[in-house]
Amino acid sequence: MTIDTITEMLHSTPDDHAGAVAPSDDEVQPQNTVICAPLETLLAQAAESPTVAEDLAYRCLRLADTPQAQAAPDTTIALLMRVADICAGTLSEAHPGVGALRCSLGDLLLATRQIEAARQQYEMVLAAHRSNVFGDSAIIACALSGLGDALRAERKYIAALMCLQRALRRQSELHGAHPATAQTHTRLGALWFEQGRYTQARFHFQEALAIREATLGTRDPATAQSLHNLGVTLAALGDLRSARVCLAQALAIREDRLGRAHLATAHSLEALSRVLADLGDDESAQYCRERAAALYRAQGGDQRTRGAAEAMVERQPQQRGGARWMNRFRRNV
Repeated sequence: MTIDTITEMLHSTPDDHAGAVAPSDDEVQPQNTVICAPLETLLAQAAESPTVAEDLAYRCLRLADTPQAQAAPDTTIALLMRVADICAGTLSEAHPGVGALRCSLGDLLLATRQIEAARQQYEMVLAAHRSNVFGDSAIIACALSGLGDALRAERKYIAALMCLQRALRRQSELHGAHPATAQTHTRLGALWFEQGRYTQARFHFQEALAIREATLGTRDPATAQSLHNLGVTLAALGDLRSARVCLAQALAIREDRLGRAHLATAHSLEALSRVLADLGDDESAQYCRERAAALYRAQGGDQRTRGAAEAMVERQPQQRGGARWMNRFRRNV
């Protein structure tokens, strides 16, 4: 069972790059997200022309948000790295488009567990904006939020907390209820959850859920992410009935919006099976557990998910309460 934070990048939730401020549709021409001209031609032109470089940076930023691009994250990462470096050489690292692109790249790297590389991208953004570090730049807030999550993944909890709290303050002032703010709440929730501070984690997951329901809707995959996180945390706190409601809602949204064979659906099924087992509903728990194990096995190239399937088939954890959920979370991070 995992708290869902960066794993959602693989299917492109709407708030993955919400803090990376791109211009409005009226400010960017052309507005399509597909790069039509030959890539090498565009890159060569971008190396010479600031106008082309700026346009290419924002096109790639939007391209990175598409399910097609994120279905092949390694290819997308390689493309974004080339474009970011070329555009930075033409426009400078302090350009908003370059900063937004590096934050998007950092999020993709986090999603693929390339933690050190992700941290470097966020640090480059912050270094470029150091002279404005106390300003109201949403790019700085986005980079701080990403850096905080990277530091959390490295178990540098104090530094991670400082970055995430700074990001949240900026985003709350700049955006209020906004998907970018929800994403930072989610990252703070994961930070507290890892340390066994479930009450603090619950607060941030509840805040993220409220924001996402208000801004993205009750059937959005990002809303399902927050429901899943809240459900797992409630289970760790011992509120199993409320946890079941949240996890069942998350499962329904994921099956509807992402599909019954999606890995996120498996995460919800696994979590729900454990709650149902604790509630004594062994028949329903077994059904969810078997479906989750089958989906994990279908991810044949992923050692982590294959191991999770084997663990589910072989045994159920004997621990109860918060310790049980904590151990599952740490094993899968």
